[in-house]
Amino acid sequence: MNEIDIALTIYVIFMIIASFVSFKYGSFMIRKTGLFLPNSLIAGTLNLVIGILVIIGWFFFSWRVNEFLFFGGLVLGISMLFVKRKRMIQFYNENFKTT
Repeated sequence: MNEIDIALTIYVIFMIIASFVSFKYGSFMIRKTGLFLPNSLIAGTLNLVIGILVIIGWFFFSWRVNEFLFFGGLVLGISMLFVKRKRMIQFYNENFKTT
């Protein structure tokens, strides 16, 4: 494996870790306090901030290596953030919709 493969693997692992950390925080604090909306917003913000930091780190690494790698990482990171956002909205609508 060359350094690009290792960097891409680390990039994806950190995005998965961001999801895991925000999920664990949200589920723990919701069980502890019973407040769903504030803790969900904090967990979502935590996920977004960690994801953006990972994407910024990827930009600093990939721009020096190759411009195509830079844009490929940009598409991968943004698509992962949108997928996580879509899943969170779907989970909220399925479980907490009050109609």
